Amino acid sequence: MARNKAHKQRFASKHALADKSKGRQVRPGQTSVKAGTSAHVKERSRQAAAALRDKRANAANEQRRLGSADGLPRIVGVVPANESANTEEIVQGFCKCLNVEFPHNEQPFSVVSKEKKCFFTFICEKNCNDQDCIDVAKVSDFLVLTLDCSQAVQNTIRELQDAQGFAGDDDGAETIATTWFSDVGLCITDYTRDLVAAVNSQGAPNTVVVIQNLHTFPDRQRQKVLKIHQRYFRSVLNDATKIVSVVDENDYASILRHIQVSKVRALKWRDQHPYMVVEDKVYDTDAQELTILGYLRGLPFSATQLVHLTNYGTYQVSKVEEIMKGGERRLIEASEEAQREPLQQVQANSTLEDDGMPTDADVLYHQEIEQTRKIRVPAGVSSDQAAWYDTAENVVEGDAPEQEHVIMDDEEAFTGDAMSYRTTQTDVDFLKAEDVVRLERMTDEEKIVEMEKLKKMSEEEAWNPDMVDTPVNLPARQRFAKYRGMKSFNTGKWDPAENLPAQYAYVYKLQGYSRIRESAIYACEEGMAEVGMHVALTLINVPQSVSENCSSCLLIASGQLQHEQKWSVLHFQVQRASELDEPIKSKTPMLAHIGFRKFYVSPLFSDISSGDRSKFARFFHEGDKFRMASFFGPISYNPCPILLFQVPSLEEQTEGNPLRLACFGGALPPNPDTLLLKRAVLTGRVAVIHKKQIVVKYMFFNDEDIKWFQPVDLYTKFGRRGKITKAVGSHGLFKAVLNDQVMQHDVVCMDLFKRVFPKWTTVAFNMSDVADADKENEEGVQSVV
Repeated sequence: MARNKAHKQRFASKHALADKSKGRQVRPGQTSVKAGTSAHVKERSRQAAAALRDKRANAANEQRRLGSADGLPRIVGVVPANESANTEEIVQGFCKCLNVEFPHNEQPFSVVSKEKKCFFTFICEKNCNDQDCIDVAKVSDFLVLTLDCSQAVQNTIRELQDAQGFAGDDDGAETIATTWFSDVGLCITDYTRDLVAAVNSQGAPNTVVVIQNLHTFPDRQRQKVLKIHQRYFRSVLNDATKIVSVVDENDYASILRHIQVSKVRALKWRDQHPYMVVEDKVYDTDAQELTILGYLRGLPFSATQLVHLTNYGTYQVSKVEEIMKGGERRLIEASEEAQREPLQQVQANSTLEDDGMPTDADVLYHQEIEQTRKIRVPAGVSSDQAAWYDTAENVVEGDAPEQEHVIMDDEEAFTGDAMSYRTTQTDVDFLKAEDVVRLERMTDEEKIVEMEKLKKMSEEEAWNPDMVDTPVNLPARQRFAKYRGMKSFNTGKWDPAENLPAQYAYVYKLQGYSRIRESAIYACEEGMAEVGMHVALTLINVPQSVSENCSSCLLIASGQLQHEQKWSVLHFQVQRASELDEPIKSKTPMLAHIGFRKFYVSPLFSDISSGDRSKFARFFHEGDKFRMASFFGPISYNPCPILLFQVPSLEEQTEGNPLRLACFGGALPPNPDTLLLKRAVLTGRVAVIHKKQIVVKYMFFNDEDIKWFQPVDLYTKFGRRGKITKAVGSHGLFKAVLNDQVMQHDVVCMDLFKRVFPKWTTVAFNMSDVADADKENEEGVQSVV
């Protein structure tokens, strides 16, 4: 159609002509803004749908490839669920079903069946060691719990229960109430419950429960016993758990078919790291190099990353090779010394020179420590209470006699040698620490007395939390010199960089935790070794003791992400284990499973808080559901599970009792600036009441303390708030004005806060050190004999 005015140009405005000159396409068919926006939104929706379809197709291909004859093997971990279970019989049944021979000495081993188009890696754990079973569950795609359900086992459990009941009646004690499954014939022991709780706490893979020896029951009882056990395991495991009994080869074939076709359950904390089960290893004594072989899983791997061997430490990698089908090796990537992630755990000490010799500042520091004045204190006084006796008459001149107890603060006794940047994982012998040795050498009777003492202290703490009595013979301004008052716990000003202990100069702080975590995962995804490859990793500077101790056990290798070797102040949200019925005191030594790594730690417990501060808790009470655990350790990106186990007594160790799971949880962002504030509540009684003015007694015992603490706010148990106005006399009475009239039986309180810090006692768990200690103990016993 001809235009009415031919000299008029369409889209001839200044901005339209400018856009046209810049190359913008002018669409004459677009009549409105809504039309263009609608088309753009539809295109984006089509792109998002296409990306989602591609993602699902790739995931389906990976699932089909996992376990196929020419793909990645599915890891099947077979562990005992009670003390009499026979795991070798289950693995032998699987091998017989796949027409292969069971290798008795190889651990683990892979089986390929071209006929059934399947590929499995079997890990058989024979002993009822919950620590080894937990390690098997960390890497298993399918966990097979083997339960011996014979009639003899059931009768034995009943006899033990009856014996415990009669013993309780003889002693006059009450019989412990049993759960719903204790009186219906279950072959479940304490070991079974502890194992299931630990596996669930760190993230359970696909689980299959295999019940053995069901044929020992009469025909009419078999189905009933099977249903009882199915009911129990479905109540404590996930809904996808399969509970079956094995009698003949058809049952083994059914289980293998289920393992082959089921979708593998993803564990995000495991899949964000490269890891593999070591199927073979070769150690070069001259070069101190350990070459490990296995199938790479999780994320791609680079030769510049560090590799952590569970129970045996962290090492650097010199090269990564791919193992071809003919057994030949193809070099994927090699690394130089400058390219590798350093093993440095803490920041370099600025007062140390490159040669590691002490400087003048170090010598002066140690001289000051030696010249620290010593104070005479009574026996049993702690390092914090020693400040009460810091007076002129208690100063010890010269050497202290043997009967005098000289207490030095742990923070002041800290030396730079233990904190050098050359510090290794075993420099601090945590196993020989006084509190750990005391716990390990404690007999059952001593431990019962200790637990009763802890329960009594815990009850007092729960009834009167944080209440502290003001000493009569010591000024309160000296007793609470490290404390301060705040108007508000949540919003009060507190500089996180003031009065820090020496340990904080060596740890790292992550600025922008989420960004650093994403960057570390992205850098790991750029690795040269791809997931599914059969690779050989060459680790350097590996001691020969590691090769000797890991020759006949499961070895797990996991690649560490960037910065995961560096130490910081870690925080974990934890909850109590349901089987634990006793309070947990802060700074109690525990064994911590943090992902693939293990450490001895002494955690501080505090309240869960979303801010920059948290209130310190002396005890993790039985009624408390969640707490935050804080300690020094290597950085761990979330999600990352943590399991905390208590140290057993001496008699429990000789009896072979397993470690008890105390609490479990997940990782929070590491942050040294998080304030852990310990609260001390000073209390006083109302002496005189005149409307809103009162006179308080028994909070202080001299007028100088009243002037010192006068700026701090007061409050009462019934919700009144006020201020100290002036002292009355010279014996600790003072006037206060409140916002409302107070009752005679009310209690006047004052909150004081002090920042507490974790102990520098974290040490990596290493089986080589444990084995060497056992050898030394055996040699010592032989020499004594």
